[in-house]
Amino acid sequence: MQRWLMVLAMLACVLALPMWADDKADSKDEAEDELETTSEESLVGKFIKIENGVVFFESETLGLQKVKTGDVAKLTIAKPRKMFVRTGDEYKPSQEVAVTTKEGKLFTGDKEVKIAELGFLADSPPDTRADWFAGARMSFSWTEGNTKTYAFDARFDITRTTKHDYSTLFGEANYLQDREREIDPVLERNFLLGGAYRYIFDFNLTIDATQDFYFNELAGYHYRSITGFGPGYYFTRSHELTAHIGAHLVYVYEDQMFGAENRGYFGARIRAEVDTWQLEDDFHLNFKTEVIFDFDESRNTLWNNRLLVTYQFAEHFDAGIEIRHSFDNLPPPGFFHHDFEFLLTIGFSWGGKWF
Repeated sequence: MQRWLMVLAMLACVLALPMWADDKADSKDEAEDELETTSEESLVGKFIKIENGVVFFESETLGLQKVKTGDVAKLTIAKPRKMFVRTGDEYKPSQEVAVTTKEGKLFTGDKEVKIAELGFLADSPPDTRADWFAGARMSFSWTEGNTKTYAFDARFDITRTTKHDYSTLFGEANYLQDREREIDPVLERNFLLGGAYRYIFDFNLTIDATQDFYFNELAGYHYRSITGFGPGYYFTRSHELTAHIGAHLVYVYEDQMFGAENRGYFGARIRAEVDTWQLEDDFHLNFKTEVIFDFDESRNTLWNNRLLVTYQFAEHFDAGIEIRHSFDNLPPPGFFHHDFEFLLTIGFSWGGKWF
């Protein structure tokens, strides 16, 4: 009996051997995706996706590789695939199409598309959860203008962005600020707490609402409140580059000190912002400018500018410089119109998808 069982087992192995060999041959002969860079480097394996200007490619020998879309000369997908594609900025809708390649060129259906123009291409639809950013930084600053001022500063920013909404909360504090004067040098305390909400229409028009509170007793008031509301517009809106301008009606209220009468007035504000992330999100530049006009006193004009440049290292840390410029058309007696402030910053930040 044992002899017959052995014979049957050997016979089964002999019959299965050709089938196993055919399967192995088919797996070896199965075509694979290929990618060729502008520097004539070639990768063989599987194309994964395109996202935020980067091609993700799984190489047989090198593992997962990330190549900028501008550095891709040719992409060959071995078999037609149903994929989700989006052109333009990351807040436009995606659609499912059949993706093929021919002579290194990419086609969605019958339409040829340039790889560098694709915002997204993957087997599954993009993650539409909100984009969150949270950051905090400390800095050492000095001021050139009305006074020689040296300070240690701290700031936090929290933002949430979706296709139709943008909201932010931020705050600043200045401690141990030694304002040098010939008589009675003082320690100054500056605080700022603010927030903004922006509703974004599909055609990039926005409705903005903002609220800022300034606390600085050396400026002659307990606090200054600036409330703004009005329309805005995105000239461009993507992860790499955002440019926005707004024109708002504002109400400014100052709780004055030393028995002075509190003051409130209506005015107008023009605000613009440019934000860009480059070098695989390691380099960040942000520029903001705003002009506030007083309807009651035409000469009372405030103009604030801010330029922040940082470079990210160790994944979540960044260092950089910030330059601020302030113009007050009605400065206190004995003061100049202009102040420049320079800040050397180091900070921590986190960004990602969340609800």
